[in-house]
Amino acid sequence: MNRHSATPQVQGEARKRICIVTPGQIGSNPRVVKEADTLHAAGYDVTVVATRMMDLVEPRDRALMQRIPWKIHRVDLGSRWAWRARRVAQNVGLSIYRTTKWDRAAGFAFSPFVPALMGGAAKVAADLYIAHYPAALPAATAAARQHNALLAYDAEDFHLGQSPDGPDYDEERALLRAVEGSDIRKCAFVTAASPGIASALVDAYAIQPPHVLLNVFPLDQAPVALTRCGDVEPRPSIYWFSQTIGPDRGLECAIRAIGLAKTKPHLYLRGTPAGNYEEALRALAAESDAEGRVHLLPPEVPDEMVRVASRFDVGLCSEPGHTANSRIALTNKLFTYCLAGLPPLMSDVPAQTAFAELTGLQDLVFPRNDAIALAAIVDQSLNERRLEELRGRVWKFGQERWNWEHESAILLSAVCGAIGPAMLSGKSEERDPLRSDCHVKADPAVNWR
Repeated sequence: MNRHSATPQVQGEARKRICIVTPGQIGSNPRVVKEADTLHAAGYDVTVVATRMMDLVEPRDRALMQRIPWKIHRVDLGSRWAWRARRVAQNVGLSIYRTTKWDRAAGFAFSPFVPALMGGAAKVAADLYIAHYPAALPAATAAARQHNALLAYDAEDFHLGQSPDGPDYDEERALLRAVEGSDIRKCAFVTAASPGIASALVDAYAIQPPHVLLNVFPLDQAPVALTRCGDVEPRPSIYWFSQTIGPDRGLECAIRAIGLAKTKPHLYLRGTPAGNYEEALRALAAESDAEGRVHLLPPEVPDEMVRVASRFDVGLCSEPGHTANSRIALTNKLFTYCLAGLPPLMSDVPAQTAFAELTGLQDLVFPRNDAIALAAIVDQSLNERRLEELRGRVWKFGQERWNWEHESAILLSAVCGAIGPAMLSGKSEERDPLRSDCHVKADPAVNWR
């Protein structure tokens, strides 16, 4: 357990305790970090139960741990032997689930992370447990039951819609439906990262509309001032980032487009290449008259992602829409670009099309996998006057609306509605733990404007 300084406690008052549970590492989950920062700043006693597994992410974890004011308990999953034992437990859980269809077995069958997260979360006494991702939900539920607390769930994606359609993924979806379905109705509130995800959860589980909590970022991560264009050379520049640079991200279309574009732009990709994908990209660039204009960049710490993005001319949101989730999600790329002042070039998945209509950026939307159309939009966007105008408009969006200062009020309202303000004199009120009717009232229209 790594403990950090806490907000001073007023004498005679008890601070409300919140435990956020995630199967990921904090260095790869900025949404968890933002939520923990916000709740700590509001006076809540916050502990995050996360994992330690990937050496690649460890430097980012440690950089964050130097500055975070809340507590973190990291469950070490790096041991090869322990990982094998968890895989055995997962297979046992799967056998039990296949035989009995028992919801509790589904959690163990769904993910090898579940037993370790259960052990970690059980050690943290809290008034509210917030699960991030399905693998954390059984652990948060068990801890909430053990400590007579409330439960909440944050859906950064519509996980039922992440797998391709077809019978090959039926068992995976059945397991996920059992994991989410058994616990999501017990939640005091649910948050979702886009209106489409919120609506899909209502349809899938017949719950009250979740609070829409967009994947935006704090204003203090933005560059200090708007610039007319990027300063990375060579330019003009198009920027894209993800944890993994791999197939089915729309990058093939983007490379073909820069080969066709008259402005001869350079495409910058930040992340870790999957397998031999880098060689495949470079081969495609050579075939597409874009050789030497595709650049791979190393991962960056989460707190710097907006500032490093601002150094490029435009951003790319090339979601291919192969799954239901990719059609309804609003990615952190989109809102990183907004706060950085980068015009986002968006594929025409429904969520991005709706965002473009709301913001008046319809002329930056291109048909998926249409390199000719994307090349035309690239050339129009990189026109000097047009680029300056677009960057000014998008910068204003980020400063005035699409930022965490605006969005965090939604989180604080939901938490306060569930467990009250951070400080409470005397003993906490009695309540029925995990009651199914304890939803905070949400806007039925899922209004995200």
